[in-house]
Amino acid sequence: MRDKFRMLRRAWSRLASPPQSQTAERLGRIDRWPGLHIRRRSNSPATSDSDWSFSLGQSTERAATIRLHRFLRDNIPILKSVIWTWTRLAVSPHHFEILEPADDTTRRRALAVLDALDRRIYPERIVRSGGFDALLIQIFSTLFTDGAVAGELTLLPSRQGLDRFGFIDTATLECESGNSGRWQLYQDNGGRRVALGSDAVYYWPLDADAGRPFGRSLLAAVAFVARVEQELVRDMRLSMRNAGYHRLHVKVRPPAQGPAESSHDYTARANAYFDSTASALRDLEVDDNPITWDDVEISAVGPGGQVAATHNWYLNHRAMVEDVIAGCHLAPFMLGYSYGTTQTWAKFKYEMVGRQISTLQRAASRFCEWIAGIELALAGVDATVHHVFDNRLEFDRRERFEADRTQTEVVLRQLDAGLLTIEQARRQLDIPST
Repeated sequence: MRDKFRMLRRAWSRLASPPQSQTAERLGRIDRWPGLHIRRRSNSPATSDSDWSFSLGQSTERAATIRLHRFLRDNIPILKSVIWTWTRLAVSPHHFEILEPADDTTRRRALAVLDALDRRIYPERIVRSGGFDALLIQIFSTLFTDGAVAGELTLLPSRQGLDRFGFIDTATLECESGNSGRWQLYQDNGGRRVALGSDAVYYWPLDADAGRPFGRSLLAAVAFVARVEQELVRDMRLSMRNAGYHRLHVKVRPPAQGPAESSHDYTARANAYFDSTASALRDLEVDDNPITWDDVEISAVGPGGQVAATHNWYLNHRAMVEDVIAGCHLAPFMLGYSYGTTQTWAKFKYEMVGRQISTLQRAASRFCEWIAGIELALAGVDATVHHVFDNRLEFDRRERFEADRTQTEVVLRQLDAGLLTIEQARRQLDIPST
């Protein structure tokens, strides 16, 4: 344990050493403080609507697809709600635990070091509420939107601890397979290709293929359906505005032409009569009633079968919404759409989502443990840290209590009958051995 601790500390001490000028140019680094080297944040290239593409072939097309997914997330309400919901579900209450055999003094010192790290780990100092909570929210939001998240750890000027975790724009990343068959990560930094081979770089793709280290965005499967859904909403707005209100249809029969009346005089008299009738009707107040000759007919014009038309639109839009939500691995009730599901069915679907969340949280916990382990090593604290997410819910506490009691009673009966040993019973009840 101590050998591993000293090895990790020496590795990060070498990582913090000032690089040579040639290496600094190649890596695109700048000096911000004496002895501290921080990667320059790159600016993502500008794009236009015509540059968007659904292709995942070349790096430029992949960058355009990432920017398209960000646009969809920011401008389509249902997709914004999807990313928001997944992110907040993933970032449940969490904390660090110091594992045995650390003594009380070491444990208190380790927790104090991690508490100080929590106040500075978020990359933006202006965000006073930052910390691991804000860091994980941005990580999961980027992961679900872009399909991958990347960043780099930097050191304090004293090199006695970590400074912050700086995010790298995933739209600027490229991957290339070398002669050894291993993938190498690069960043397009203002026209320069920068190799990201440092141990301080963190990269996490979502659902990556074996031959492609790029991840998949949560929105990749629903971009086309989301466009259809938005067009349906637009068409609904136009059609409902056009046919959603009753109007008066006034029909004025032209007067008869006199025997000695010329065509010009007749046309002028008929138009004057029409204009006077229209003017009288335009001046009607809400509580006034029109009074005309019997050659004027007034009728109401409105949509026929309005309830049926609205119901058909509702079913069409519901189908599009359900398709979008299904492509994002959620249930409609989790985004505020209620279709009459029972409480038991809703709990089952939420449990299914919770199991998906736990797989992502395990990777996020390893990320937090990676950062915390480096910080403790740099601070000279010989301790092992464990990161835990707390996904317990309040609404089903009674059901979980009954399930735990039933399981305990069954295990105790099997133990009394000699079907289990004491160690087997402890493992089934998740009780650590003494």
